[in-house]
Amino acid sequence: MQMLRRGITVKTSYGVKPEMSFKGKVPVLFDGGIRRGTDVFKALALGAQSVLIGRPAVYGLAAKGEYGVKRVIEMLRDELELTMALSGCPTLNHISRKHVRTKHERPRSML
Repeated sequence: MQMLRRGITVKTSYGVKPEMSFKGKVPVLFDGGIRRGTDVFKALALGAQSVLIGRPAVYGLAAKGEYGVKRVIEMLRDELELTMALSGCPTLNHISRKHVRTKHERPRSML
């Protein structure tokens, strides 16, 4: 298992990297834990072709109806675009695995 942020865990086969698991043969949909645009960015960087945003959309629907759902999608899109700009990704196709680090890839202090 790999932790992306608190509450989001990616399960992969033992010894198989997430981006190599399917090699484009099966579309990967990321479902669960998407709350911010940064979560969308991480999911795409780890190989997802699409993300599902059920709970935020339901919260928007409950709060403001159709307008609330539109607003939630706009907020996610705006956060994703900001994250892409800060990461140097002009398009979705430029998001790659090199843009995220897992717990095991982080440099560790020897102190």
